[in-house]
Amino acid sequence: MDERQARLIQQKLMNMDSYIGELGPYLESSLEEHLKKPGQRRIVERLAQVIIESAIDTNNLLIVASGGAPASTARQSFAAVHTMGVIDDHLLTCFRQTYLGLRNRIVRDYDVLDNKVVYLTARRLMEDARKYLGSVYRYLSEVKNQKR
Repeated sequence: MDERQARLIQQKLMNMDSYIGELGPYLESSLEEHLKKPGQRRIVERLAQVIIESAIDTNNLLIVASGGAPASTARQSFAAVHTMGVIDDHLLTCFRQTYLGLRNRIVRDYDVLDNKVVYLTARRLMEDARKYLGSVYRYLSEVKNQKR
């Protein structure tokens, strides 16, 4: 991985961390309060979508940095970074089975979203996205140490 690739990945991770931080305050209210605020619901939807998209983008940057071609699907991007040892089984399962589905519903079925499901899933996403960040940072550190 060259220095430019490492900087791109780190910038993507910093942005993702920022989005997670932005999302947090919107999920502090109770579900009942959340459901009463359409503007807040839309903010949660968008931030969740951007967090998931950031992980997909990061996956593809990691794949390319390791000499591969970008994955043709988001699901394949998570499988590839799992194979590379970047993320564990838990994160692979969460992103592939839950968060990618949420992202797809936000993008394609935004007019029929179950706001309760979005709220509850976004709360879990925050924790798992932080784990994802930690996993990628550990991987980058290991790659850097191997070069020494």
